[in-house]
Amino acid sequence: MEDIIVIGSGVGGSTVFKELKGAFPDQKIRLLESGSNPSYVSEGENIEIIYASSFGGTGVYSVANAVRIDVKELGISKNDSIYEDIEKELSVSDVPNDYLGENSKKLLEMGFSKTPKFINFELCKSCGLCAHEPCDAKWIPCDFLREYKDDIVTDTVVMKLAKQDGAFSILALDKKSGELKIYKSKQVIVSAGAINSPRILKTIVNNEEIGKNLYLDTFVTVGGILKDSKLKSEVSMAVNKKYDEFLVATHYSDLLHKRISEVEEVNKNDIFSLMVKIKDENTGEVLEYSVKKEMSMKDTRTLCEGVSKASKYLYNLGIENIYSTVPRGSHSGGTCAVGKVVDENLETEIEGLYVCDASVIPKAPGAPPILGIMAISKKFVENLKK
Repeated sequence: MEDIIVIGSGVGGSTVFKELKGAFPDQKIRLLESGSNPSYVSEGENIEIIYASSFGGTGVYSVANAVRIDVKELGISKNDSIYEDIEKELSVSDVPNDYLGENSKKLLEMGFSKTPKFINFELCKSCGLCAHEPCDAKWIPCDFLREYKDDIVTDTVVMKLAKQDGAFSILALDKKSGELKIYKSKQVIVSAGAINSPRILKTIVNNEEIGKNLYLDTFVTVGGILKDSKLKSEVSMAVNKKYDEFLVATHYSDLLHKRISEVEEVNKNDIFSLMVKIKDENTGEVLEYSVKKEMSMKDTRTLCEGVSKASKYLYNLGIENIYSTVPRGSHSGGTCAVGKVVDENLETEIEGLYVCDASVIPKAPGAPPILGIMAISKKFVENLKK
């Protein structure tokens, strides 16, 4: 019998697990993770939803954006000291000028700002592969977990939760052996991400709001040919400009290269492009085996406005023919929202069962959420100590 079991090792799960280990050193605390080696998962039809199944979750593939977000429903603001503590812990800094290409520097002159990053630039090789593989230069959730390997079980897919006589039973599939195993715990914290947390929760909680209210921070990448721009080798989203309903940031995309190649021959080093990321509405839903998410009229209008702004910057840099990817999303959230599925302490209607990840954030931040998820996780453990 464990005292606490955490399900999921992404940004939320890794932070919660590390903080729990520090706060309750005498308790038996275990972490269950469905993956091991990182790999992308794609779901959704109208809008592609991207996340990772791996030890470390989707955070393994992050581009290391250290952006503060407000989560008013949980009493967290951008000015809170908790963000200062996180930034110090991750050694957050702006991208040095030496790591910016000439066109990114021109965008700074047009009103863009440098994006804070949790990257050790002394180790950064400017490979442009942050979203494709982990490296020693950037922080990933695994860094919080390595010293606790004896308490972590990977390749273990949680199938069902149950509670009887004050204790939880977790039925899980061992992917390596094919065996079903049962783990028991006094408390359970679900941190499997906004797509899989609601799927797990539905096996034990009867609440029609579970899985609904999905947002993605929907984005497209727009750009074209700019000779020798070499954006591909820059740190992704190194500079950005924030608007009320969307964000514009430098972003190379192989999908954009593929799209341009359908029309004209182009070298990857000659592509310069910008991401337009919007605060999309909560119009999606996670089902047992699929995800539904479509663009609302408001989302379509906002995305068009963002593309218009981005296109002007691209034109000013000398790009005449501008292409776009299809809408995608990688910041899923809202599916176990505070006030609908969990209370302000992140507890469900079942005592001792909690959710702590992006799924509890009720509205799209329209900005990278990693620091926000960490702030939520740290505050959650602080509340458990009281």
